[in-house]
Amino acid sequence: MELRHLRYFEAVARHCHVTRAAAELHIAQPALSKQISQLEAELGIQLFDRVGRNVRLTEAGEALLPHARAVIAQVFAARAEMDERVGLHKGRATVGTPPTVGTQLLPGVLAAFHRRYPGIELCLREAGVQTLLELLETGMTDVAVVTLPVTNHHLVVQPLFSEELVVVVWRDHPIAKCHHVRFSDLANEPWILAPENYELREATLNACRRAGFTPRIILDGSEMDTLLRFVATGLGIALVPKLAVQGLHDLVVVQVADQQLQRSLGLVWYGDRVALPAAKALRNFLITALRCPNR
Repeated sequence: MELRHLRYFEAVARHCHVTRAAAELHIAQPALSKQISQLEAELGIQLFDRVGRNVRLTEAGEALLPHARAVIAQVFAARAEMDERVGLHKGRATVGTPPTVGTQLLPGVLAAFHRRYPGIELCLREAGVQTLLELLETGMTDVAVVTLPVTNHHLVVQPLFSEELVVVVWRDHPIAKCHHVRFSDLANEPWILAPENYELREATLNACRRAGFTPRIILDGSEMDTLLRFVATGLGIALVPKLAVQGLHDLVVVQVADQQLQRSLGLVWYGDRVALPAAKALRNFLITALRCPNR
């Protein structure tokens, strides 16, 4: 059993999808599938069940996952300890983020960080809040941008900014000409929802409950970019952070008049862990850059 097998296994387990894991790992999907098959053959047991285009862990896979994450975390810790001895000329730092922040804010921020610290290798993990908190706990990310509040008292929380949640519709939708809409007036609309473990999904369902209806879900489990594309085709409407539609011209934003809908984002990290130089530099840089994002 080699380290790369465990890294590949963990990525597939986290994404529940071979193609998405392959994209993160920067390898071809067939090559990743072959590596997983080799690991299963070596262990003599099946680690994943194939369910359509997705995969899910078998009982054996569930048992292996915490061991794999522990090994990977130990390797990262050993590498970071060596990097610490050469200061900020070399090193590795990982940030976790929701997709909207990763798409809209981090490209410029991380490019500026790289210009200041060209020797530091950066790693980006995009996921929902629950997954990001799990990655923090296992040491697979140094800091994460998450929706507040968080309940883990071991985490240090640095509030960053708040933003409005808005309804997005396609250009020919009847309410596209309205600047505001009552959420209760959306009871009969077809809805597109984010995946489970994404706070946006719960925010949408909670807003529907407060408005007195259960949403008619036309498409369930879309990642943000895909969700917005489906809205643009006229398939349904969605509740999204205003940041998500920045720079898009084929969608119409409608504000909610009868509910105060927003999300607050903060940078979090474990306060009881020693921050190595690269991770500390990235953390401080993100706090400065994201407190007043150019939105």
